[in-house]
Amino acid sequence: MFKMRRLFLPSLLFLSGCSSDQNILEKIGYIQSAAYDWAPDNKMKVTLSIPVIERESRDGYDEILTITASSSKAAKNLLSRKTSRALVSGQLRNLLYGIELAKTGLRRNMDSILRDPSISKRSNIILTEGEAHDIINRDYTGHPKTEQYVDKLLQKEFQLQNTPRILLHQFVRDYFDEGIDPIATVIRIAGNDLEVSGIALFKEDVYVTKLPTKDMIFFNLLYQNQKQGEFSFTLNDEETKSIMFNAISSKRKIKIRRDEEGVLHADIRMVVHGSVLEYIGKLNLSTDDSAKVEKKMSAYISEHSERVLSFMQKHSVDSIGLGRYVRNELGYAEWEKLDWAEAYPSVQVHVNAEFHIKNFGNFFD
Repeated sequence: MFKMRRLFLPSLLFLSGCSSDQNILEKIGYIQSAAYDWAPDNKMKVTLSIPVIERESRDGYDEILTITASSSKAAKNLLSRKTSRALVSGQLRNLLYGIELAKTGLRRNMDSILRDPSISKRSNIILTEGEAHDIINRDYTGHPKTEQYVDKLLQKEFQLQNTPRILLHQFVRDYFDEGIDPIATVIRIAGNDLEVSGIALFKEDVYVTKLPTKDMIFFNLLYQNQKQGEFSFTLNDEETKSIMFNAISSKRKIKIRRDEEGVLHADIRMVVHGSVLEYIGKLNLSTDDSAKVEKKMSAYISEHSERVLSFMQKHSVDSIGLGRYVRNELGYAEWEKLDWAEAYPSVQVHVNAEFHIKNFGNFFD
């Protein structure tokens, strides 16, 4: 009997501790997504998404809190009075901004966020077509609960390198760097789903325009070295009507030079590799015809990459950071004399893409 009591008392203490921990968790509201939208009178509409797990339920739900305030900090203080949980920002993963707010500039909002030491500087920066509030304040039938759906959709897109992952600290770093302008992924509601709809291009902290999804592959090749990806191209000729590649990898080099007249040139060379996933056309890819496809793809990527760069120059947004390379080439003193914002649209850009087929899939093996 004495031994039984000795075992029973520690067990009670252990169970008591678990109950106490559970009660503490139920009293805390871990903010995982925050949405910010434009509001009149120099204010913003702030929406917070807090996952709630009940004792008797495995699924739980998302508690949604919304208010209009002068800053994100003021909004959090006001919203804390509307919930039974203590709001904490340590788990904040996604910062969603409506495009209408982004058109007025994000600096003021981000200042407040950056000053909060509890918020991770690795939170994702996302823009939304329509109100960001609408993205997280609804259910998507056939998908996980909203908080998980948004998070998993973004993580998948980032991991596949379909769109660059832009974190809070990267956006702010690029904002302060004179040699590059910030970018962000854009998402929107499509029926009962969410989808990535393009890449937002900023001038400093102000949203300027968006690259559509059809141009994201060319932007990615210009912006960073690719390690993976899956892309489809329609060439619209009899020999090669359409072709899809996966396992895309690429490397790019950017060199800056000045000609005899002092005009700046940016020479961009990229080497791209891909495996054939699907092909519609008259060529036999298992023969020397593959060289024809590589030549066509090289010209296609070069042409469309230059078109994307021309689009960015037209809107005066240096989204791939050509200014960084110009600064390194000219040196600090000459860079300081240069008005990069004025010079950038006139830079002569040349893209030389070299495409190589790695393999042709199981069909040709």
